Amino acid sequence: MKSSICTIATLLVVSLSWWTSAVDAGNNTIEADPAKSYPLTKNRGPWMIMVATLNTPDEDEKPAAEGETPQQSAHNLVIELRKLGMPAYTYEFDPGEQHVVSNDRFGREERRTNRRRMKSISVLAGNYNDINDKLAQDSLAWVKKLKPKCFLEGVHYQPTPGRPGALSGAFLTTNPLLSTSDIQQKQSTDPLLVKINSGEQYSLFENRGQYTLVIARFYGKHMMVSQKDEESAISKYFTKDNVSLDAAAESARELVAVLRSSFDKEETQFNNVDAYIWHDHHESIVTVGSFSSPNDPAAAKYLQRFGPSMKAVGNGSLNFQPQHLGVSGFGPKADQNRLWLFEPNPELMKVPQQR
Repeated sequence: MKSSICTIATLLVVSLSWWTSAVDAGNNTIEADPAKSYPLTKNRGPWMIMVATLNTPDEDEKPAAEGETPQQSAHNLVIELRKLGMPAYTYEFDPGEQHVVSNDRFGREERRTNRRRMKSISVLAGNYNDINDKLAQDSLAWVKKLKPKCFLEGVHYQPTPGRPGALSGAFLTTNPLLSTSDIQQKQSTDPLLVKINSGEQYSLFENRGQYTLVIARFYGKHMMVSQKDEESAISKYFTKDNVSLDAAAESARELVAVLRSSFDKEETQFNNVDAYIWHDHHESIVTVGSFSSPNDPAAAKYLQRFGPSMKAVGNGSLNFQPQHLGVSGFGPKADQNRLWLFEPNPELMKVPQQR
């Protein structure tokens, strides 16, 4: 039979909310009808297990003479997982026409079309609220060790020392159909998130709108920089192990306090801003504004205010650059500077509701 090439995905995405350590196929209630298809939908997740990704050749390429297509292999894997009691789904991705910008021998810019398009079909399984969920981690470990019977024929997989099995490269990821706002909205009712955000000054729970604009994210890594140490700050930043969610939260609080005050001495666009803070499992974010809908005119004004702008770069050309805010006089001795880079692509998110 023809072989379809199974490539285990290497991106980070995640979701799954059902699994048992002792899978009993005879007692599972997950539908597994070979005559039906099970495509991924937005109501799954938000975290899932990316089980495998199978690549399909472009339409211009000749298919192999015999064997299973990647779609057939993905469908068979979904059915096998469902028979084992794990909800699984297929997700197809077509990159479309891709353009590549290059320079000719005279330095002139050329725009070319990449005609080789590698489509893919992925198998995702489970539904989890959080990547650190013990059930999700246990399920992931089980999937990595699984040797699917449907891959014994019709699928070719080349083992490597790091990936001895066809599914050993599985990982957790978010549902690719969900936006960041969708994921945050789904997670907003998580009891832990309610606990860590309740009582926070300027918490997003205080926002009375339906939408708000995310302008900054803090993942934990930051540095206090004295004026005399600015030259070595960059190298220290990338070598010092100073990642901390507590530090991320404090940095976010600092930015919110600055935006709500009048620290911006050079310009006034970053003074007295309606700013809020939100703590997630892996980051703290700062948002601005309170909007009734994505089309609220006030949202467009804030986007223009905090979004990237066209600026001149070193060679005199123009390029889009993220907005930034710098202030001085911080720290116990008032000798520290602060510099915040805002998101290069600020996006709206739904305001979480405290239930």
